[in-house]
Amino acid sequence: MGFRPQRAVALETLDLCAEFRESVALPGRVIRDAVCRYFERFTERFSVPPPAILAAIAVAICTGRSYSPRNANPMADLSDEEFKRRYELGRRRYLAERAERHARRQAWIRENGPWLLLAVIAVLLVVVLSLTQPHRFIVIMSLALYSGLAWVVCWAVRASY
Repeated sequence: MGFRPQRAVALETLDLCAEFRESVALPGRVIRDAVCRYFERFTERFSVPPPAILAAIAVAICTGRSYSPRNANPMADLSDEEFKRRYELGRRRYLAERAERHARRQAWIRENGPWLLLAVIAVLLVVVLSLTQPHRFIVIMSLALYSGLAWVVCWAVRASY
């Protein structure tokens, strides 16, 4: 043609923009034509196997995947009884796992709940004593009462097992 490659690309880009502006063709068609032109230019520069060989390669790669809806959904070919049986097994397994999680949570609360409560009470006691700054006698008495309460709670927890 005599055009330098950059000039040819620039002219094709201008043609593409003009086609978009004039709305002569649908955008998909314009893009398809541009891709075809670039592919033709690519095939002229490099040796490309014939399209029949490319199609055979594509079919060979894609034969492992069937596009049947039955292959997309493995449960599609189950009988109603088998589907209900599997559904019921899954439901029972889910309920058993949920009951096990609930039991673990209850056991954790039973084992650690009193200690957590004692820690919260201790923090509140320290905050109150630091804000009010009472006499030493009141501080000692409140700590003694708290340690007695902690002992009673620990005894009650151990006795409940």
